[in-house]
Amino acid sequence: MPLVTIWGDESCQNGHRYMVLGTIWQNPVCAADLERDIQNVKRQHRFDKEFHWTEMKGHQFEAYKGLVDVFLKYMSQGLLKFRALVVDQSDKKHKIYSSDEELHFYKMYFWLIYKRLTYRNRYDIFLDRKSNSVPGRLSDLKNALNNKLFNDYFHEIIGIGNANIVRRVEPRDGAQVELQLADVFAGAIAHVRNGHFNPNPGKNNAKSRLILYIQNQLEISLPDCHPPYSNPGFNIWCFRRK
Repeated sequence: MPLVTIWGDESCQNGHRYMVLGTIWQNPVCAADLERDIQNVKRQHRFDKEFHWTEMKGHQFEAYKGLVDVFLKYMSQGLLKFRALVVDQSDKKHKIYSSDEELHFYKMYFWLIYKRLTYRNRYDIFLDRKSNSVPGRLSDLKNALNNKLFNDYFHEIIGIGNANIVRRVEPRDGAQVELQLADVFAGAIAHVRNGHFNPNPGKNNAKSRLILYIQNQLEISLPDCHPPYSNPGFNIWCFRRK
């Protein structure tokens, strides 16, 4: 069965109104070519660091543009997709269902990922490494995703004889280029959502300039919310409790 690799990172979890969870959904056949293309961008622009939104400097703007161009190349081929969840942390209704901030964080990851899973695929999920106060959060996420899929698609899953739709959920250290893409796009959305974006940036405002570049190249508006199943290449879903 087809394998999909999901890479996840977050932006503005603490101290901001809006938290953004960002995920790159990858057909792993492109992994080596993606790594090669991003390394070429880094050599071309003499950029010897990792791509991270919070660390972006003005003189690195062209390298970050190159990163966006590489994503667009593979998105256009259907090999990469970006899907984000925007969470308003000032919404007190979230606390009704989970007073534990850490558990709430993983519940948001659950909904972002689950809404787009299909029992016809297999999934490996890699989330940026973070310290958890409760051990086993990642295995709990894996089990919750598989259990929900099994309950919702019982007859179909029994028919294919394999209930392990999500094969693994594991931490990674952030050095992987897919996690860097998730970091940059989630950071850009959070930058807009939390009121830091300047639509008329000067030359030294690299982050706002990159946001404009992302919007122009991908033909998308970062402040907008999308229905969960629209904009399949670059979807921004704003989570709301019913």
